[in-house]
Amino acid sequence: MDKLVIRSRKVAFMETGIDEFTRMKGFTNMATNKNPEEYSRKYVDEDFETTDVVGMSTSIEYEFDLFEDNPVHKTLVDISDKEKLGDDAVVDIVVVDFTEEDLVGGYKAVKRAFAVVPESDGDGTEAYTYGGSFKVKGERIEGVATSDDDWQTCIFVADVGDSGGVEG
Repeated sequence: MDKLVIRSRKVAFMETGIDEFTRMKGFTNMATNKNPEEYSRKYVDEDFETTDVVGMSTSIEYEFDLFEDNPVHKTLVDISDKEKLGDDAVVDIVVVDFTEEDLVGGYKAVKRAFAVVPESDGDGTEAYTYGGSFKVKGERIEGVATSDDDWQTCIFVADVGDSGGVEG
């Protein structure tokens, strides 16, 4: 029988220090959109149209309930409230797939840089919330994530050969 993958088995961590990735808690939405770029054409000798995907512009829509003393929230609030631009509004995110255990005792993961595009805050009457998008800013780096604190933080190591070597 097929086993259903529960949403909580794919967990995101954001870099909050040098090579320190903190679990992204309190998020009520983290939907990924691939936003493919298509090249479509119809050749004169064929009755159908042909389409190729020639690019991707991945984005993640986010919304979170603001918690005090949460380093991920502090980083995103700082970018939003201070209206930071350019490289000051870029974060690294690692998504760990807890359904794909690795041979070294960790789990398969993907690391990527994203530009933070804030869109709203204070929407709602119960909790103070922030929302926006993470928009792709760099290549996918596949690797393995491990943790020594029950997955409150993780360590990411890129696969050998991905982006020119091992990255920690």
